[in-house]
Amino acid sequence: MRKRLLELNESGGFHFTNLRPGLILNMSTHSTMGWLIRLVFRRAWKELTGKPMRECSNHDAGVVKFKGKLWIGESVAPVAKLTSIEEYERMINSGHIYRIRVLEVAGATRTQERKAAQEWVDNVLGTPYDWMACPRLLFKALVGDWIKSAAGWVWAYFCTEGWQNSYEKRTALRPWHKLNSTPFTTYKRTTEGFFNIVWQGER
Repeated sequence: MRKRLLELNESGGFHFTNLRPGLILNMSTHSTMGWLIRLVFRRAWKELTGKPMRECSNHDAGVVKFKGKLWIGESVAPVAKLTSIEEYERMINSGHIYRIRVLEVAGATRTQERKAAQEWVDNVLGTPYDWMACPRLLFKALVGDWIKSAAGWVWAYFCTEGWQNSYEKRTALRPWHKLNSTPFTTYKRTTEGFFNIVWQGER
């Protein structure tokens, strides 16, 4: 039986437990960028789930280990960074993050998870956010992804892209199964069994 990754503390808030490097966080947030991403994918989300647009995922991140401590590694503007577990707990408790799924790549060993997380630290951390990918991803959402090349700059990353590249470079696993993956892709691949839900919750 899986251990819970998020539990109530004495003050009634939530805190993470039992996280490990390589786990993926797929979430919905109260933010302008989050709203815009959900707007772009509203039709595909409705067709896939039939659920309200506000439930659509708009951000991906993952767990890494850096200097002996666990962090959340995420590609955000202006550069990919490490965010403390405590800050993520604060964002969940405040309602800024109002839906979250903690995922493991189906079939991944602990060694593969650690290798992917280390790849993210070595080659994604500190890279610029891939703003140039945004117009292409909008086009993709509207008319389909028929150009078989990566969106944006090859040396910069948007949130899902950094973790996808890290898993594909350091393991034989390809859970996203396409170029230019987004948080919506992560959600869809979860429904298809390429990710296992370790924990999920909403506020």
